[in-house]
Amino acid sequence: MIPDDNFQCHVYLIEQGDQSVLVDPGSALIVDEIIRKVDDVVGLRNVRWLVCSHADPDILGALPAMVAHGLHPEVQIVTHWRDEALIVHTGTPLPFWRIEEHGWRLELADRTLQFVFIPYLHFAGAFGTFDPVSGTLFSSDLFGGFTDDSQLYASSVAYFDAIRAFHEHYMPNREILQHAIQELRELPIELVAPQHGQVIPGPLVEPIMTLLEKLECGIYLMAREDPGLAFLLDANRTIHGVIDAMVREERFAVVASSLAHFALQTLGVEKLELWSGREGLLLRFDEGNDFSGQTAVAPADVQAVLHGGSEVSGRRTIMALDSSVSHEVVGAIVLDFAHAQPLDKSKRAVLIQILGLVEVALEREVLLRSSDIERSAWKTRALHDALTGLYNRRSLDDSLNSLLARDDRKASSTLAAVMFDVDFFKRVNDSFGHPTGDRVLKAVAQAIAANIRPDDLAFRFGGEAFLVLFADVDATTVVAIAERIRAIVAHSEADAPSVTLSAGIAFRRVGESAESLVDRADGALYAAKSDGRDQVRVAD
Repeated sequence: MIPDDNFQCHVYLIEQGDQSVLVDPGSALIVDEIIRKVDDVVGLRNVRWLVCSHADPDILGALPAMVAHGLHPEVQIVTHWRDEALIVHTGTPLPFWRIEEHGWRLELADRTLQFVFIPYLHFAGAFGTFDPVSGTLFSSDLFGGFTDDSQLYASSVAYFDAIRAFHEHYMPNREILQHAIQELRELPIELVAPQHGQVIPGPLVEPIMTLLEKLECGIYLMAREDPGLAFLLDANRTIHGVIDAMVREERFAVVASSLAHFALQTLGVEKLELWSGREGLLLRFDEGNDFSGQTAVAPADVQAVLHGGSEVSGRRTIMALDSSVSHEVVGAIVLDFAHAQPLDKSKRAVLIQILGLVEVALEREVLLRSSDIERSAWKTRALHDALTGLYNRRSLDDSLNSLLARDDRKASSTLAAVMFDVDFFKRVNDSFGHPTGDRVLKAVAQAIAANIRPDDLAFRFGGEAFLVLFADVDATTVVAIAERIRAIVAHSEADAPSVTLSAGIAFRRVGESAESLVDRADGALYAAKSDGRDQVRVAD
């Protein structure tokens, strides 16, 4: 206990032998008492995990003394990357174990701790720790309170007054509180153990959650303490949409539209733009593109801010948006006013309240865009042959099954398969080498791709064999296309040895399986090869 302090810092120990867990290690002011008590129970050298639910000194202050006293030789700090980004600046030598990289769970001998993300309460990377065996939620600052009472457990809902005083001063706003409470209601909580104040027993958990959901804090306090900021109450109601979109919506356009509405109604902004400049992906979000984001060239004043220049103010105000991880500029917000008017203290206070959320939302959107681009490229690599660019054998089954299902709905079949094969291809490799053979295969693939219809599907079937699937087609068309491809390859003037193609065509019979169709096309190809090559044969 810290004498005459109404803001006591609690540390919780989960005894697990030499894998014991210390939740929120504590303040430097009480570290000697913490070490003594831990030594009495399991010994500090058996503390394997240090759960740091955020990066405040009342959690981290005890670490240097604990390190000096001696922890488990493999001890790690369990935390979120947002917290780690600041904890490293304490100079701690301890390694980190990121909760988001381990499925938000920590496996212990007789239980699995679950971590619940409660960002901005009151730290960007704040999280709670739930022990399903005891039903205890170690809630960090959430549910914390100012109290002069040394009583360990809250005895009635009246204790909420202590919680109210703490949350009004330390939590950003009601909307973020509501989101966290909704997440926590999914857990079978029997006890709440906050870092500050009193432990909340099961019967009081739900009533106090309900009261917290209705608590006004953050911006509300600014208006209550300064009559000149009364408009902030209206602003709070307006930006409710911004925060609600931030925690509930995946579409950044919804978040940006809410922000634009806020800027118009509360700040008197005529036009709002958001720019992202992460990893060369420069996007502009504005009303002109419904905040969907389009690649664009930024004007000089925006470019200057994106490259670390100073903020621009006046009729056109431009502010940088910084990454919470790297602290580098990742975007900019542009506010165009009807007349030159620098943001006064109150308006700037409101804007800063939500810029942190916008920065996170914008980073998330750009990461999603980057992920979509990478995912599309990965899908292309997974489904296409690396050498020829045609579809690969792996993608054939799904395509065939889809075409057969569609063909089965018709009175008569209109599906055909054509198998092509390069004649005497082994001689090309043996005489000219495999790089030349690769050029031949590319040239053949290009001839096939350039002469089939847009909806036809071409595959590299294997080696020098190619398969083309034709849907909604008649026999005359298929034979004509196959003959045209054969002739083009035979008379090609490409930078590769001259080769010829043989082809086998099979027209699907009603109800025929995919395997049978491909086998009959392959049989027709074999007949073309046996009959002298450089020709097209149709299956019986």
